[in-house]
Amino acid sequence: MIKKMSVSEIYVHNNEVRKQHSEQTALTQKNIDKIRRIALKKILYPEYKEAYEFVDNLFPEIKVKNVVVHKVMAKDLEKMGFRGVEGFYDPVTKIVVISGVHKSMYRGDPFYKVEAKVDKDEVIVHELCHYCYVAMGHRSISSEMREEFAYGYSIGYLRQKGYSDEYIIKYNFLPYLMSIFNEKATKKIFAQNGITIPQYHAYSNYKKKECNRMYRKKIFILSKEMAMKRGHELISLYSAKLEEGGYKESENNNEYGRYGMLDL
Repeated sequence: MIKKMSVSEIYVHNNEVRKQHSEQTALTQKNIDKIRRIALKKILYPEYKEAYEFVDNLFPEIKVKNVVVHKVMAKDLEKMGFRGVEGFYDPVTKIVVISGVHKSMYRGDPFYKVEAKVDKDEVIVHELCHYCYVAMGHRSISSEMREEFAYGYSIGYLRQKGYSDEYIIKYNFLPYLMSIFNEKATKKIFAQNGITIPQYHAYSNYKKKECNRMYRKKIFILSKEMAMKRGHELISLYSAKLEEGGYKESENNNEYGRYGMLDL
């Protein structure tokens, strides 16, 4: 049942949302200012020449060769809340950031390890694609749409380096895609065993842990299968785009159609 809100409740709610947004924006700006101060180095073209030129050839009107990439120590990014990231692009401040070397922290069961193997030039290509996505006027609020664009248009660069499509899916796409499909896989496995999500949330903490332990392997396997399938779909979709010469301006006018495969 949906609760009806009074005018005063709506006003209070909207004020709270605006306040939270303002606070988050201020925190982000503070972190970006700090990143600019403490960056290990500022990367400029022609350093990472092949990475810059690949994206520049895809989106020549954006002039990505003028973009500065800030390299920051991984531990400093973690302190700012960017734990485990290889890089990111902030569309408000238009800053591109890549991380320094990460220390391997995984000490769990190797069966559940999903490992990304990406070099810094590959991260730069990915983040420059994000930069181009925004610069071309895309305004999607969906992170899946933004990520698909960056992963998809990076395929050509990864192939140039000699990677097979299976390698690209397993070591470049998979960690992200599994994070997307974990929830779907969980719901499906729970449903197969007569558990609804509201029932799960009503469990005690002990029962939740037991439930997670019992179905963890099945959820992991299904999530991986779903992610691999989506990875192959992305390879197929963006291979066709790249064979046609890359990005077409018409894509900007048909954003939701392009991303229908993501079941959003």
